[in-house]
Amino acid sequence: MSFQQIRGYCDRPNVRPSETLDFFLSSPTPGDCVTSLVRLVHGDRNPAGPGYKEEAIPSALDAQQTVGTQFTQVGAYVEVADTANQLDGATGLSLHLHLWSTTPGKRQGVISRWSESARAGWALLIDDGHLVLSVSDGTHASHVRLPQALFPEVWYSVVARIDVAGGTLNLSQVATINSVNSRFGPMVNLDSDGTASAPLAAPPGTPTVPLLMAGLAENSSASRPRVVALFNGKLDTPRLYDRALSDAEVATLHAGDTGPAPLAHWDFAAGTTRRGIPTDEVREMSGRGLHGLCINQPDRGMTGWNWDGLEEHFVHCPEQYGALWFHEDSLDDCRWERSLRLTIPADLPSGCYALKLAQAGKTDRVPFFVVPPQGTATARIAVVMPTFSYLAYANSQVLLNAATGQSVMGVLTTLDDLDIELNLTPAWGRSAYDYHVDGRGVQYSTWRRPILNLRPDYRHEFGSIWQFPADLHLIDWLTVKGFAFDVITDHDLQAEGASLLQRYAVVISPSHAEYASSQMLDAYEQYFANGGRGMYLGANGFYWITSQHPAKPWMIEVRKGETGDQAWRGRPGELFHSTTGERGGLWRMRARAPQKLWATGYTAHGLEVSASYHQMPDARDPRVAFIFEGIAADEIIGKFGLVNQSAAGLEMDRIDYTLGTPPNTLLLASSYGHSASAMLVPEDQYFAYPGITGRDNPLVRSDIAYATTRHGGAVFSTSSMAWCGSLSHGDYTNNVSRMTENVLRRFAADGPVDEVV
Repeated sequence: MSFQQIRGYCDRPNVRPSETLDFFLSSPTPGDCVTSLVRLVHGDRNPAGPGYKEEAIPSALDAQQTVGTQFTQVGAYVEVADTANQLDGATGLSLHLHLWSTTPGKRQGVISRWSESARAGWALLIDDGHLVLSVSDGTHASHVRLPQALFPEVWYSVVARIDVAGGTLNLSQVATINSVNSRFGPMVNLDSDGTASAPLAAPPGTPTVPLLMAGLAENSSASRPRVVALFNGKLDTPRLYDRALSDAEVATLHAGDTGPAPLAHWDFAAGTTRRGIPTDEVREMSGRGLHGLCINQPDRGMTGWNWDGLEEHFVHCPEQYGALWFHEDSLDDCRWERSLRLTIPADLPSGCYALKLAQAGKTDRVPFFVVPPQGTATARIAVVMPTFSYLAYANSQVLLNAATGQSVMGVLTTLDDLDIELNLTPAWGRSAYDYHVDGRGVQYSTWRRPILNLRPDYRHEFGSIWQFPADLHLIDWLTVKGFAFDVITDHDLQAEGASLLQRYAVVISPSHAEYASSQMLDAYEQYFANGGRGMYLGANGFYWITSQHPAKPWMIEVRKGETGDQAWRGRPGELFHSTTGERGGLWRMRARAPQKLWATGYTAHGLEVSASYHQMPDARDPRVAFIFEGIAADEIIGKFGLVNQSAAGLEMDRIDYTLGTPPNTLLLASSYGHSASAMLVPEDQYFAYPGITGRDNPLVRSDIAYATTRHGGAVFSTSSMAWCGSLSHGDYTNNVSRMTENVLRRFAADGPVDEVV
């Protein structure tokens, strides 16, 4: 069975009426494709629920298109345009750089002016664990290979020399480790220093390709050549010289000194500002203008060969952060040719939409969000679609234990066809929950690629509904109940701040807004302080520090810190975001726990079964009687639902006054009786002791909280990712639906919400 079919993406997640949106399509079997516009209402195909719902919207997309196959260049590298051929090595050349390889067993280009198709130029390579210098004019080839294999994750000073006058090639490497910057410390004798020479048959040819760092050009005819043999690991401070250096000069470079004036010198830390490294430019420092361009977002702000561990922020010590970390599977943009352009109709209501593609019996949907016209609101209610979180999870790939068939998190995994395609198609890129092929956690994620788990009916590998499909539970409920609402996104909130929220009487955060920027937190704080009202109908929200790339707004950056519910952990000295210069990790560890915003914050995850809520004494407070209207005092709340059969589950939040829950907060209901699979979050586990599961730890629960703010504002938090999955139970007539409706109607109405003191 083939899982390859027509796929597509759009250039950004949010678009306004009368603006244009570009779509990019590709099919492995070129041919006709039927396209159309649909409004997405409910994606969950669970037979216990209302079923899949979408509405066809007549538009200019109603057509038949011819779709071909588009190439995706995967893998990070640096491209240096050398139109004057200053770097061709025709009269001799020397190269010095520092190298730290993560997969030395693969054939990889390190730095080259080389065409694979013409077999011409010069290239420093790794081949079967050894450094090789290759030179060819297309007919006569020369090679020199070092006998000592590279150790992975060890820094080396490398010098390669092409001596045209003397007719020789020379290559040398010296391990340059200290106590903190390599896998080993300086007490280890690596026995890896060495040098080797070989005759030079002919000077290198001059292929019509750019100089590349971290790869080899496959051909010499394309405007941007395809790049192969991509490098995994770090490169630091490459320098080129227009002659063969002497042995004494080489020794000076290996000793860590600057050496003679270079022909070209690339400083990967140049351009660093207090707010990070804002562009893809790699600056060349000789004054010759040989600047480079990063392709596919190599990791920036990385510790270099000389990092000593005393400073952990690249902004404060850029001279020790001169490395780029390259990965052969990085991706910042598929860079496909545009297939379609849609001008959003001026009268199209705000909501969740998709370009629907149908070809050869296969269907794909490319979601996007139509937001209100600039500076306006078309309803009193706004749903903030967590597009930063969608990006963090984009194309998360299943890691299975081959022996047991279970995921690495120990939860029984259900494979969707999309999961299998994701694992078979590395060109779609990875998520912030995955590792690159060389073991580094993925810290950048892009919208500009097919995102298969952003499809409305996708089912998470844990067997449940997650992220966008789960948020459609709320969209469906609002639609059925007849509420007028706008859809806005994290990207809008990032750009506009509190002024965007101030247009609404109430804003709703759906099931799992886990990833948030400082601008987003500021916006919510200002909104609530000025009388805004918020409903937080999810859990594990506003948890990970997230930043948007300043030059590529379709990309986010996440660096997992030293604690938290995490799939990977950042390496020492590499916890600060390259895009903004801020420290990554949990907002809680920067004194901005979600309890300060929403009265509750992440406490436990229980992916197997959900529980229900029991009313607490605060539920009888007359000031919150409106919340329980139509709900009996002894009713158990949410003992039903599409997400593991109840309303309190998957991931859960709690009230915690020590973390910033407002002191006037009322605890209306709380869940208990969770199973042993429901676990306390790592940041609350200070010692290795038993008693961290739902069977025996009181912190493993979900709290329904209510608090008022200044100027008539209020927040209502249900603290469970399963809550929205219970809204449609019993034909939308149940106590979860009733409570949500009671709060929403009060929050959206004119007049103050009674203050709780």
